[in-house]
Amino acid sequence: MNYTIIKGIFHVAGYSPDGDSIRFEADNPALWDQFNWSTDKSRKALRKQLRFEGIDALETHYEESHQPRAFGLAALEIMLGMLGITGIKYNLAVTNITEAKDQTRGCLAVLGLDRFDRPISLVFAGNVPPADGASIPFSAPLMKKCVNLQLLKMGLAYPTLYDTTPADLSALFANESKKARKSKTGLWALDRTKDFQFLNTATIVNDVVILPKLFRRLTTFLLNASDFSELGDYLKKGGDTIIMRTTGEKTSLAKLVQISDRRIQLPIDPEELLFEG
Repeated sequence: MNYTIIKGIFHVAGYSPDGDSIRFEADNPALWDQFNWSTDKSRKALRKQLRFEGIDALETHYEESHQPRAFGLAALEIMLGMLGITGIKYNLAVTNITEAKDQTRGCLAVLGLDRFDRPISLVFAGNVPPADGASIPFSAPLMKKCVNLQLLKMGLAYPTLYDTTPADLSALFANESKKARKSKTGLWALDRTKDFQFLNTATIVNDVVILPKLFRRLTTFLLNASDFSELGDYLKKGGDTIIMRTTGEKTSLAKLVQISDRRIQLPIDPEELLFEG
């Protein structure tokens, strides 16, 4: 599987980026034509909403909710700093950037699109080689300058890998995630994904730091269910199929999440999970 190199500029003013997503305008929009867009509107959009490959930062705005703000905003602002974007001003809710010195140059390595037509991207600041439009395999030396990897090393994002992620990249991200967790770097000092008491909405909004994928599922559950006892069935209906990275065993998020009264446990290290998609 080869990545396509796409060069251009980043935009944040007037948008709501977070630590693993930003708008990007390609120098050569024709490079997007090689990907399988679900709609012509998405294909023609000048500024594409990216999804950073292999990482998931804490949610700063999801279904009018958010995770504990400190690490989510830290991931966003450090990511913007890496890309040379300064002068950030937010709206009062801290969900939208109203002003910024953006339009800095950068480069993407794109493998494909997710189901929301977001280019799944390795993100780089500046004008790194190879040339615009080049098709390249995974390259360990190139990764030294990758914003995704730097955020993972700093403990500002969880590893969130998919079955579409190249094996070499998954192995690299898994290794760096283990190092960050062992040293309790960044969010790993407070991570409670493996065991926490889910008392109410405030638990996941203000109190505990957990895997964003699990946070999103719990948030939508709270919006759609009336009784906590329904959580297990709700997760089953969600259809999150998972492949265990080191064994190839196929399972699901519903099977891995253990629920006992108000106690929730996801006992598997996140880098061992390959989400189907």
